[in-house]
Amino acid sequence: MGLKLHVAVVCLSLFLAGESSAGDWPNRAVKVVAPVGPGGYTDVMARVTTDRLARMFGKPFVVENRAGAGGLIGTEYVTRSAPDGYTLWFGGGAQFTSAPLIKKLPYDPVTGLAPISMFVMNGLGLVVPPTLPVKNLSEFVAYAKARPGKINYGISGTGQSTHLAAALWASREKLDLVMVPYPTVPASMLGVMTGEVQMYFGNMVDLVEQVRSKKVRLLAVSSSKRLALFPDTPTFVEEQRDFTFTSWVGYFTPTGTPAGIIDKLSKAVSDVCREQEVIDLITGMGAECIGSSPGELAAAIQADLPLAKAAVDAAGLSGK
Repeated sequence: MGLKLHVAVVCLSLFLAGESSAGDWPNRAVKVVAPVGPGGYTDVMARVTTDRLARMFGKPFVVENRAGAGGLIGTEYVTRSAPDGYTLWFGGGAQFTSAPLIKKLPYDPVTGLAPISMFVMNGLGLVVPPTLPVKNLSEFVAYAKARPGKINYGISGTGQSTHLAAALWASREKLDLVMVPYPTVPASMLGVMTGEVQMYFGNMVDLVEQVRSKKVRLLAVSSSKRLALFPDTPTFVEEQRDFTFTSWVGYFTPTGTPAGIIDKLSKAVSDVCREQEVIDLITGMGAECIGSSPGELAAAIQADLPLAKAAVDAAGLSGK
């Protein structure tokens, strides 16, 4: 057999093997690694999808929580897993944008993970204690500028969206605020409700109940448009503040996974996002169901990088 013919046969065999594996997939349970603990926003969103994916494909999709080191443990585990479609990663964009800027990682998330689909995009909200004598964003800025170094803001994890959004916005507004770190989102929310801190940037999914019950006051949302859930609350842009900041969660798989499997999963996540029950659930949490293509998700990561760098710099975390 000539060399050219041999190479052609090998390439055809590899192609057919890939097509065959994609065609047979899944023939057993699929593991979905969430690099967070159980019960939080990312974990809940993962379970919303896995229940429906299991129905669609007729095989179990099992969430496995691998928390620790700010998401590093679970993410590294998936980057080192076999690219066969049976180990997936479900998490947030910070692992691809801000995390590599804050510390040296033992892996490259952009080259180690292949995008499948962005599931949900979530804006952040700026909340204050209901007793604070401000009714809108402009009043808060004026209140804070009149009290330099005396206004506290809470964060629920160094380098997380609650931290980066607050630091970036304060930097742009030239506010002298004092950061108060909390170990969890509930602890941060309690800090705002009791007045221990006077400001908190939170994911809307974590703020909905407290805003509805008037335990905190929502001044503005960082999404590009108003939320259907709180139509009377303006965006930062509407308040003449050039500030848009969103977070998202989505599906990835180890690089090298057959394209046919990625395509199957991307279409399935998109179908989940078209289910009215899911749309109602996500909207009711103050978020938006996306169901993007792999290419759209890859483009979103690249688009997020400049803002992530600015936020990391503002938080004083570059290279730590």
